[in-house]
Amino acid sequence: MYTSPIRLIAVDLDGTLLNDQKEITPRTRAALQAAAARGVEIVPATGRTVSGIPAELRAMAGVHYAITANGARVMDLASGQAVRELYIPRDKALAAYDILARYDCVADLFQDGRGYTTEANRAATYRFVPDNLRAYVLNTREILPDLRAFIARQDRGLEKLTIFFLDESQRQKAWAEVKALGLTVVSSLPLNMEINAAGVDKGAGLLALADHLHLPASSLMALGDGGNDTAMIRAAGLGVAMGNAFPEVKEAADYVTASNTEDGAAQAIEKFVLEGKTERL
Repeated sequence: MYTSPIRLIAVDLDGTLLNDQKEITPRTRAALQAAAARGVEIVPATGRTVSGIPAELRAMAGVHYAITANGARVMDLASGQAVRELYIPRDKALAAYDILARYDCVADLFQDGRGYTTEANRAATYRFVPDNLRAYVLNTREILPDLRAFIARQDRGLEKLTIFFLDESQRQKAWAEVKALGLTVVSSLPLNMEINAAGVDKGAGLLALADHLHLPASSLMALGDGGNDTAMIRAAGLGVAMGNAFPEVKEAADYVTASNTEDGAAQAIEKFVLEGKTERL
């Protein structure tokens, strides 16, 4: 049984809140708005930067905070200030970038809420990035002449590296090398790899935000589908996996809802927040 009233909903975007066309459906929008009208905080929790969160969602009532870059930056959206910020140390970011340079992949970087790429990487996007993500990637990256040189200038370290591969064996080899540096490595979809500082994940970001808002973990609901959502699903009092979620996400969850193409997020919000049901599957 789940008995604590939900006061905050942390929701992943791709594969969770958004359908496969990267849209918020009318039913999902209505569920979010109804929850917000009851005073529930709606928190986008994403591997994306702040600039990658759909404007429609950022403008929605009840959306005051966001967990971005897998928890590297937990943001107060009104002030633009970070509630929590944890970057990859510069030396480790350079070491990870040099490892990736030996593999057939596209590695872009996030820094201070913005995405960066090169002209060559942008051209390669058409080969490496899934069709339904391509517009997002192309529209949320600024062009730099040299990503490594940019990293070398960052005294504060680097927010995140995000990578796309074509070959699973190459991804697994690169993953093992980068993880050996002591960094956090996760994936949000097949042939993807995301690199953050040690200690960064959506779960830690969620708990930091809950502490900031003086909310107990029991009042938190989290919804997700990818490997980068697992820690958040475990951290929340009520963890909900999408029907299309990775197996490990479903195993970590208290409840499995329908897929993102079937308004699964809306169904879970209706059940546990709007209808106040307490049973789990």
